[in-house]
Amino acid sequence: MSCIKRVDRSAYVAMAPEAPFMAAGTMAGAVDLSFSSSSNLEIFELDFNSEDHEIKLLGQCSSSERFTRLAWGSYGPGSEESPYGLIAGGLVDGNIGLWNPITLIRSECNESAHVRHLSKHKGPVRALEFNVISPNQLASGDDDGTICIWDLANTSDPSHVLKGSGSYTQGEISSVSWNREFKHVLASTSYNGTTVIWDVNNKKVITGFKNSESSDRFKGLISCSVLQWDPDNCNQIMIASDEDSSPSVKLLDIRYPQSPVRTFVGHHRGVIAMEWCPSDSLYLLTCARDNRTICWNTKTGQIVAELPTTNNSNFDVHWSPKIPGVVSASSADGNISIYNLEGCSRNGSGENNLIDGAPLLTAPKWWKL
Repeated sequence: MSCIKRVDRSAYVAMAPEAPFMAAGTMAGAVDLSFSSSSNLEIFELDFNSEDHEIKLLGQCSSSERFTRLAWGSYGPGSEESPYGLIAGGLVDGNIGLWNPITLIRSECNESAHVRHLSKHKGPVRALEFNVISPNQLASGDDDGTICIWDLANTSDPSHVLKGSGSYTQGEISSVSWNREFKHVLASTSYNGTTVIWDVNNKKVITGFKNSESSDRFKGLISCSVLQWDPDNCNQIMIASDEDSSPSVKLLDIRYPQSPVRTFVGHHRGVIAMEWCPSDSLYLLTCARDNRTICWNTKTGQIVAELPTTNNSNFDVHWSPKIPGVVSASSADGNISIYNLEGCSRNGSGENNLIDGAPLLTAPKWWKL
C-alpha cells in the first residue's frame, strides 16, 4: 500500500526544510464532523521507523483564524532560539501569523509558539513563500492584488509593497514564487490570468503576460492558480490553471510566454496545487479537481506516477525536502496522507513502482546516491 502514514485533518501543510517534521494549519472553510470552528497549528513527526500508521503529533497551539496558506522557512537555523526556522501562515482575515516550531516540538501544547502577526493585507492571504536565497524575506499576496515583501528581521511594516497597474493589473493573487538564481526577482500570478515578474529591490515590473490559449493574448484569458520557477533555468516558469474547461499545466520561457516550452496533458479538471521536487528537478507534482494527483517528468511531459485516487480531490501537495520520494497530499475528504512515490503506479493503482513499465524514464537522482 503506497499510503504509508496519515492523519485525519482538513489542513494546509508545510514541510520543515531541515528536519523530518510537518506543520498543518486548519483549512479555512473546512467543516469537520463535530462542526468545530476552532483553528490550530500542529507539528507532526515523520517517523518512518515507527510501525504506527498514524502520524505522530508533537505539539499544537490555537490560531486566531483559519489558514489559507502555510509555509515553512529556514530563517534562524543555527540559532538557539529558532533552530528549525519559522512557520508562516496566511490567515483568512488578512493577517500572517509567525510561529516558532521549536516551542511546539519541545512542548505538546504551547501558545507561546506564536511569535507575531504581520498586518497589512485586507483580504485572505492565499499566496505565501519564503525566499530560498534570502531566508529573511517572505512574500505574500492578497485578494486585491497587493503583494507584500516582509523582512523577518524587522516586521513592523513590509519592506516593499508591490501592485501592478495598467496591463499588469492583477486581481486576487493566487501564487507567488521567488526566482532560484536571482534573489530580488519574484513572480506573482492571479486568478484574472495575469502573471507579473518583479524586480523587488526597485519595486518595478520586469515583464508580464496573460495566460491565454488564443493567439491574441488579450482574449480568452485563463485563470492562473499556481506558479513555480524552474529550479534549473532562471528564465523558465511553470504555471497552471484551475479552470475546469482549460486545466492547463505549461512550462514557459518568460521571454516568449505565448509559445510554451512544454505542455503537460493529463488533468481533466482545474489544477489546484503543484510543487517541484527539491531532490530532483526532473519531477513535478500536481493535483486537480479531477481527483488525480500526478507526478510528471518535466523534461518529457510524461506521467511518471500517480497517487491513488480518492472520493474528493487533493488541494495541497508537497515533497519532503529531507526524505526523497516522500510526498504529502491534503484531501478534501478531511485527511493528510503521506506517500512513498516509489510505491505508486503510473495509473494510480499502486501495483507498480515509480519506474517499472514506464518507457523512456530516468531514475531519480536519489536512487543514484
